[in-house]
Amino acid sequence: MKLSSPILVMSILAVPFSAISATETFRAEVTVQNAVVLTKDTDLNFGTVRAVADATGTDIAELIVSATPNASPITESKNNTANALFAIIEDGEAASFTVSEAVPSAVLTIHDPVKTNLEFENGQDTDRPDFTIGDWNYVITSGDNNNATYTPGTPNLQVGQDGTVSFNIGATLKTSSKVTTKGYAEGVYAGTFQIEVAY
Repeated sequence: MKLSSPILVMSILAVPFSAISATETFRAEVTVQNAVVLTKDTDLNFGTVRAVADATGTDIAELIVSATPNASPITESKNNTANALFAIIEDGEAASFTVSEAVPSAVLTIHDPVKTNLEFENGQDTDRPDFTIGDWNYVITSGDNNNATYTPGTPNLQVGQDGTVSFNIGATLKTSSKVTTKGYAEGVYAGTFQIEVAY
């Protein structure tokens, strides 16, 4: 016996919906990485010099290492007097860094080191002068702003599409402004500094 069309339609609609569907659970996640990776390629080196500090701390000579790649000269001596001077024997070298694992095309900010002194590695004598370091300067060495000077007021350290960017650091070394009774000791004056790069 044949069913009429209306009865056939009602029979199809009576099939439970659960019989033709399926469910499954899944996990959602996000990884937050707000910091970039900063790698030092070379240290900042002011070279080898003859250094004289004014015993009264009045005259101050300056030794400047340029952050510009292939600068000529890399190291420059300024404000020399009979009382305070830098005479360059061997050239210095800018520090260099590479940022990686950053957001492509992001603009990063460089925060200057806060430490200001280089001291004699074999033990600083209170009667001897030290050196002060500052006037940090930066030159971008890769990416869209390659060879541009970094501008702290309007940061321009722009990351490339590969998530990396590189830059050099230069600075100015100054003879002591302290009153001292002895000259600089023969040997290495050094300090450990911290540089920060952030979004």
